[in-house]
Amino acid sequence: MEMFTYDPARRAHLAAKKIVIVDDYEESCKLLAEILSSTYDCSYTSDSMTAVQLINDKKPDLILLDYKMPGMLGVDVCREVRERESTKNTPIIFVSGAATIDERIKAFETGADDFISKPFHVKELILRIKARLSEKEPEMTAELKAGNMTMNLLSRQVFIEGEEINLTPKQFDILKLLVAGKNNLVTREKCLTEIWGDTEVTSRNVDSQINYLKRKIAKFNGRIVAVPSLGYRLEAQE
Repeated sequence: MEMFTYDPARRAHLAAKKIVIVDDYEESCKLLAEILSSTYDCSYTSDSMTAVQLINDKKPDLILLDYKMPGMLGVDVCREVRERESTKNTPIIFVSGAATIDERIKAFETGADDFISKPFHVKELILRIKARLSEKEPEMTAELKAGNMTMNLLSRQVFIEGEEINLTPKQFDILKLLVAGKNNLVTREKCLTEIWGDTEVTSRNVDSQINYLKRKIAKFNGRIVAVPSLGYRLEAQE
């Protein structure tokens, strides 16, 4: 098996941070995926030659990478990832056994953020992952505002002039994208990717939810404008 997405029933929701695991020993991939899957959305490949393709497709938030692999060494994969605009800042943690000091130095020279040797303690690996993801993630704001509308991101409530608006989870998530990017285009593709994830739906699902959303926020002193063939833009009066 070359590429695999670990997706047990207990896996965290679609908004979970994505991790790609690259190790030529498939059992190691499976073990890491199982350990991390309750918190993260894990995909893996045991073929180093398809690793860059998987990383490019998944656009992960973090990469776990073995050093010694047939085909392409981990440092070669790391170098390619760092050369791509979309992944140049993605945290990379090497997880490898019996690495020499020269190999560890080479990994950092090609762009590694961290290096953990096998065998490792699971808690140490998880703490290192959390540390790298927290460095990447900006501090979350508790509220978003647009005109006379306020979104509480912690309680997932929406208020217009103090009146609470009842939205479904997907309507809330769509509105969040629009308010966060107010006065700018939010494409249908962005909505599909960030809200529906791998679920097989079409842009009509986005359009349908937008229509419901427009009716529910009728008292909003701005408007949601369709951008033909592309998506939507929220225009707000300040």
